[in-house]
Amino acid sequence: MNHYLYEYRNQLPLTSLPDGLEAYVQRIWEQRPGNPTGLGGKVRKNTRQRYLEFAVDAYGHRTVRARNYVGLIQFQGHCIHLLPKVFYQVVSQPPSGSMEAIHAHLYWWLSYSERLQFPRSLASFSQAPSNWLELLILLFAQFTQELLSRSQYQYYQEVEEELNTLRGRLNFPDYVRNRAVGRQQVLPCTFDSFQPDNRFNRILKDVVNRLRHFTRHELSKKLLQEIGIQLADVTDQPACLADCDQVQLTPLFAEFSVVLDYCRLFLANHSPLASTDPTQQAFAILLPTEKVFEEFVQGYLQRHFQSGFQVTAQASDLYLAQMLPATSSKPQLRFNLQHDILLRPWQVADFPPSPPIVIDCKYKTWKLVAGALDPAGIAQADMYQLVSYAIRRGSVQNYLFYPDSLSEPATDPNANQLKFQVADSLAQSAIGITALRLPVVAPLAFQSMANAAACFTELEQSLTRRLQVLLDS
Repeated sequence: MNHYLYEYRNQLPLTSLPDGLEAYVQRIWEQRPGNPTGLGGKVRKNTRQRYLEFAVDAYGHRTVRARNYVGLIQFQGHCIHLLPKVFYQVVSQPPSGSMEAIHAHLYWWLSYSERLQFPRSLASFSQAPSNWLELLILLFAQFTQELLSRSQYQYYQEVEEELNTLRGRLNFPDYVRNRAVGRQQVLPCTFDSFQPDNRFNRILKDVVNRLRHFTRHELSKKLLQEIGIQLADVTDQPACLADCDQVQLTPLFAEFSVVLDYCRLFLANHSPLASTDPTQQAFAILLPTEKVFEEFVQGYLQRHFQSGFQVTAQASDLYLAQMLPATSSKPQLRFNLQHDILLRPWQVADFPPSPPIVIDCKYKTWKLVAGALDPAGIAQADMYQLVSYAIRRGSVQNYLFYPDSLSEPATDPNANQLKFQVADSLAQSAIGITALRLPVVAPLAFQSMANAAACFTELEQSLTRRLQVLLDS
């Protein structure tokens, strides 16, 4: 049975879900792996789970609703789909084709993540699955197949083998035994061999084989089969999460760390591959949605505007203040500032350096009132935060980026932005702040997935033009 929950929007009566769900969600929160994809929050594991919100409504009935995570929880035959709030439609079940369109958008967002490093293929949007787990399998299969087509992970491993010529070092006790039985021409050698049959590839092969039997998506099956062929010479060996911690990747094979992280994700304690029991009925694959949106914006700017700017994500090289000492000891830096995105224009010879640009991403829905943005939609704390960033960074123009939504797409640039000016009397200047909704939703994709590639091509063009106008100003 399928259930659909949008972040903080709709709710379900707890009686419609199997008993034990709350305890199970708490358990997977406590057992979640340490930030495998780089998108997990820095939250202690012994806290209250933050995937679902269990509450009591005005009539005394227990209810459950989604918090700020996107993903899938399967528990005792029930599939709970946690969906981004920007796609919320006031219906109990998404219309036909909506799930494919939602996951096509998530595919687009995730494909720009610098941490996930998944390849982009606009043509694949029309093949986006309607299941979150299937989407992650597809992205993993695409990235891994493309990576292995360029290079295969090989590593020096110690090998013991009997040879006719000495290689490496001679295993003397075994050689003495050979001489005793008239086999003195056979040399038992121990040497390091640069080969593909290593721990990393064995983990990968096992994950790929198990995902191939798990997935129902045809493109994923095809890609996983191709990966299996590329790993044909690797030994079959069951893998578990602890095996991933034994792999040490050299800088030469840095790209393979993404593959290893996703093997961790699929082998985690609450994942579908954690158990070898094919009747397993409980698993969860979840990511914080605000991190997915933030990673998308960072990657988009990096890919489309790197010729004009040095793009730095999570810049944290500044502090807000110095704590003055009561004695003769040195001042201490306090209140580290961490910008979501910092843009530094490239230096042009014979011209003074241009000031940097600070961008803060806010994964919040912001509604229009009478065709224009409501200023009350901006949190006061967000403005205070950005002003402190601007003062310390010396930035004269700064941005708050919000997503648009399916119900209110940001088609008109003028109606979807507000400009503010903050007087800085100390510096005798002004700080500019522009808050705007970015066009990151393609409503036409919800009408027909057959034209998904064209929808996302047009959406990219619109988003690039919007950002180009902002950054050029």
